[in-house]
Amino acid sequence: MELALTAEERAFAEEVRRFLRAHPPETFPVEGVDAGYGSGAHSRAFLQALAAEGWLAMCWPKAYGGAERPMFFKLVLFEELALAGAPFGPLAGSWQTADAIIEYGSERLRREVLPAIARGEATFWQGYSEPGAGSDLLALTTEARRDGDDYVIRGHKIWSSHAGIASYGLVFARTSREARRSRGFSMFVVRNGTPGMDIRPIRSLTGDVYHHEVFLDDVRVPADLRLGPEGEGFVALLNGLDSDRFWGRFYKGPALARVLAQLVEHANTTVAHGAPLARDPVVRRRLASLAADIAALRLLFWRAACRMRDGAPITYETAMAKVLADETGQKLARLGMELLGMWGPLRRGSRGAKIGGELSHAYLTSLGHTIAGGTAEVLRTTVAVRGLGLPAEPRARAEAR
Repeated sequence: MELALTAEERAFAEEVRRFLRAHPPETFPVEGVDAGYGSGAHSRAFLQALAAEGWLAMCWPKAYGGAERPMFFKLVLFEELALAGAPFGPLAGSWQTADAIIEYGSERLRREVLPAIARGEATFWQGYSEPGAGSDLLALTTEARRDGDDYVIRGHKIWSSHAGIASYGLVFARTSREARRSRGFSMFVVRNGTPGMDIRPIRSLTGDVYHHEVFLDDVRVPADLRLGPEGEGFVALLNGLDSDRFWGRFYKGPALARVLAQLVEHANTTVAHGAPLARDPVVRRRLASLAADIAALRLLFWRAACRMRDGAPITYETAMAKVLADETGQKLARLGMELLGMWGPLRRGSRGAKIGGELSHAYLTSLGHTIAGGTAEVLRTTVAVRGLGLPAEPRARAEAR
């Protein structure tokens, strides 16, 4: 397994760095907040600047306007953007949706939505979770009823990231109650503003709005906006969740490396009890331990990427990497708050805030990361079963005695 970048990929990384020097990320307006995953804030203007370089469609087939560049070019772009702290929040969702449309979409979706993605004009929210269906998505109650050339969707989604400012939603709904439990579901691409759609904000611990709940009251969607055959949406959903755990966390390693470098600089330049913090052996060990965790995290993701590139199966690798990404992010945020002391709780824009108030935001947002996109407990079960070959359903303690 070759982990080194090719000469072409290294040249592309330098091209991205030149772009970032010419287009400083902090100069772009943002519409949505940074959720702490490493992709920065939600900026349509920045997404469109990337699109102008041809980077949003660079890995697509030429038949759909792409350049058929290797998948690793996406990873190189993610790494450089995350290391720079750029506001590329919508990018992963746009890429994931584009891949799904290319594989499962109708001609209408390919004709209408793919060009909008390539121009940086289309962004997406996920309509998966419901108040009574989180880890067990097969318990969802949202239904899509066929009515002529349309489907009529009725239901309630929750924890949908950026739903209030995105262009489209990917709505997972039941289309049949006669099929077995894992079938009878379909995925729909639904434009925001469709009559019957009511999107309401959910305010987070930071006071910002990142998640939304969406009420679907007889929302009428043309049948050719369904992804894949009717009743087979669960396969697309599982592929999408694995994709989300990979593409939605891959850039967390370089983003954490950027924050760790800031903490190291703080430790080197901040004097406590007559000596720099960096001379405290406990501080040194904890910073070094996090550096090792971040290096391991990035290696896990690149290993999974190599398997994807080489056509090898991905069974548990994304689950393992996602858990490590989110728990490492929480550890780094906790350490940062401790090192900053009384300045730690100061938010962005506050007088006297250290490291731009980034650690306070990271600490509060990271609390929910081990739940979002699959809980750490469920994903550890995935690693146990698929990675270690342990039983899927361990016996109760009483039976084991």
